[in-house]
Amino acid sequence: MLQNKKEVIKMRMRMIQAAIEETGEKGIKFTMNDLARRLGVSKRTLYENFSSKEELIDAIIEHFFTTMKEKEKDIINNPNLSTMEKLKEIAMILPNSPRLMYISRFYEMKQYYPKQWEKVEKWLYEWEPEEGLIKEGLRNGQLRKANTIILRKMVIESIMSLAERSFLMKNNITLKEALHSMVDIILHGLVIEKGE
Repeated sequence: MLQNKKEVIKMRMRMIQAAIEETGEKGIKFTMNDLARRLGVSKRTLYENFSSKEELIDAIIEHFFTTMKEKEKDIINNPNLSTMEKLKEIAMILPNSPRLMYISRFYEMKQYYPKQWEKVEKWLYEWEPEEGLIKEGLRNGQLRKANTIILRKMVIESIMSLAERSFLMKNNITLKEALHSMVDIILHGLVIEKGE
């Protein structure tokens, strides 16, 4: 029975990973037929594991953000990084993780799967670890005083806007490049300090 449970978990994870790949290639409008073809399984097998595409998308969101939070936790608990380095590393989780880069296709959920999009927004607005780092940076003098509520809004809205596929295509820029620029501007501003 335990072996059976492990196999089910393994199969579900395979399906989630394949669905993430489909999302990256075709967007959120991929079909269950597309996914079955990619996996080399029947549609029935898919529906035995996920009762609907909505349930599968819920699982993708959960997996996606749980992975991000685990990476974030590792960075925060790394004693070899300064506060500034931790903030930079956290900001670069998306650009440095090829699969996580598919968040640029998540924006399509807003139109086609609004309930699932609400879950994406809820995850994005979980800000406690970052807020803790910012407060630490203020205490140790690495960061200047700023309104953390405004900063949070700026970062989240920037990520959401930059992840919009039409923006990236129109400006001929990758999400990785866009997020790198965003992090640089937010952490260092536009003013050139003397000696730079």
